[in-house]
Amino acid sequence: MNTLQVLQGLDNDTEAKVYLVGGYVRDLLRNKKNDDLDIVVKELSLKGIENYLKKYGSIKRVSLAKTTHFFSVNILLFKAFGDTTEAQISLPREGKKQIPNLHNTLIQDSKFRDFKMNAMYLSVNYETKTNVIDKVKGREDIANQRISTVGKADDRIRESPIRMLRAISLAARLNYTIDGGLLRSIEKNSYLILRCPVEAIREYFNEILLSRKPSKYLKIMVKTKLLKYICPEVYRCVGVKQDKRYHKYDVYTHLVYTCDNTSSNSLALRLAGILHDIGKADTRKEVKVPNQKDRITFHKHEMVSTKLAKAFLRRLKYSNSISEEILVLVKHHMYHYTREWTDGAVRKFIKKIPLPEQFLTKDSIQSFPLFQLRAAERKGNGLKTIPITDRQIDFENRLLSVYEKSHSLEVRNLAINGNTLMDIFGLKAGVGIGQILDYLLEIVLNDPEKNNRLSLLELTTEYLFPGEKRTKMNSDDTMLT
Repeated sequence: MNTLQVLQGLDNDTEAKVYLVGGYVRDLLRNKKNDDLDIVVKELSLKGIENYLKKYGSIKRVSLAKTTHFFSVNILLFKAFGDTTEAQISLPREGKKQIPNLHNTLIQDSKFRDFKMNAMYLSVNYETKTNVIDKVKGREDIANQRISTVGKADDRIRESPIRMLRAISLAARLNYTIDGGLLRSIEKNSYLILRCPVEAIREYFNEILLSRKPSKYLKIMVKTKLLKYICPEVYRCVGVKQDKRYHKYDVYTHLVYTCDNTSSNSLALRLAGILHDIGKADTRKEVKVPNQKDRITFHKHEMVSTKLAKAFLRRLKYSNSISEEILVLVKHHMYHYTREWTDGAVRKFIKKIPLPEQFLTKDSIQSFPLFQLRAAERKGNGLKTIPITDRQIDFENRLLSVYEKSHSLEVRNLAINGNTLMDIFGLKAGVGIGQILDYLLEIVLNDPEKNNRLSLLELTTEYLFPGEKRTKMNSDDTMLT
């Protein structure tokens, strides 16, 4: 039996009355699938529930983390043997301290649910829309595509401040509006978000970023001041003006529109989009130019942006792997290719970024995250009409051409090897030999005609004895002055 079937058995085989509540019921009415099993059990104690369920799976009693001084709630986490779906089971709650009791009613319990659409109940043995128990007009909110609280918004938020961010996240996922009273309450209580675990903040913030149009909900976070406490680095960019000749929007608006235009399948790109220019608030300068309009500059803003992004990612405890990916994108998003770049400069770019081999094909190079960020940034500029310029296409073609040429010529293809260097110059095996060979390879890649024994030995002499009188090598490998 799976987890839900065991819970149906609990309802059938004991005096317990078992109800689904929350997202499962909400999405049933929306004709959507939701596997979250939030369960309320009446008429049986937690101990009695444990005694029944332990025969069918693993069970653990936990206490929900307190978010206020009012209450904490004991719940059971149950997962049937062989099933991956976990149920969160509680008794119905009642009163200001939300005291759980097996005899409390569903109406009493519903008063302390967060949103009306999440406060509807359904018996585990009657999984049809007509059997949904709705005492709070949750159906009405779904019909109107609206999110509102059960009872006073202030009360629900003060009970659990994370509900402020959850409301915006839910609106972003469902494309619903948020009730005006709830929005005013979020603005009034926004500072309370600092009491919430960063892991929960990160989870809901990620959901907002990965929604179809994050800018819509990030603007709500600015209006309600939630962003001021969650990501002050972005909030400080609100109203930071840019040069109108090159940018249509202020820095903040550019950031959220860049975020919109990155792939919703990549959290790293969405975060890079919202963070890539946050250093502009600290680097903005107005430069006076004789007989012209003042210029606005943000010199080295990418370096400041990288530093601030690192602080934000650490504060919200993002993993090292995704943080490193984001910081590379932020740091290098200002790359400036010109057609005067030598092949050596192109190779240096490939190594510095770095640009992995998997993206160095004609079909995949435009999907390289840094290039995706550049395209999204152009779309979020407001003045630029095309996301990928002719120069960018030329750059990508150069990268492919140089990589193909470089890939076909390696250190092992040089006309001399490490043994030659040790024999002629009296060197010992070690890292230094590899550095000389890398130096020689770089020269040969730029000038293949130098891949001959005499030229490479002369180049090695110059490398080992810089500034000394140039020497030439005889055909028998002896040095001539």
